[in-house]
Amino acid sequence: MKKVSLQTIVFDNEMNPVVLLVDENQELVLPLFFSPKELEPILFSLENFIPEHPETYNLLVEIIKANKLKVKDLTITDIFADKVFSVLSLKKGKKEQFYNCRVNDGLALALYFKAPIYITEKVELSAYPVTDLPEDLGQDLTAFIEEWKKSLN
Repeated sequence: MKKVSLQTIVFDNEMNPVVLLVDENQELVLPLFFSPKELEPILFSLENFIPEHPETYNLLVEIIKANKLKVKDLTITDIFADKVFSVLSLKKGKKEQFYNCRVNDGLALALYFKAPIYITEKVELSAYPVTDLPEDLGQDLTAFIEEWKKSLN
């Protein structure tokens, strides 16, 4: 398994969000394509934002906190026919449990709880070599995020 982190969020030609996960050595990039609605939990997490009407993601955060669980990690296990499969590992004491989850929810929870994100060797085959990721790739997201927050309230 290879550890990855969220590098930035960009947009495809049709303005759909694409989350770019990059490995620790900055050698591989895994693009994950989402609808704007699927991106919301990830933005909630990155911005520590609670909307006026909480979403399922907010409920999951509260359940994890109330039960004193630790988000150990998220593993992206497979990509098949444009579907991304992931497993969230939760731990309480010595007991660890694994939950299949939508990758956007898993990413949001891993980011919120600062848990590591991994991809399997199989998923590595869907990643691309990083030749030259511009350092300012995600810096223009501020205006987008501000508009998004306004649209929720």
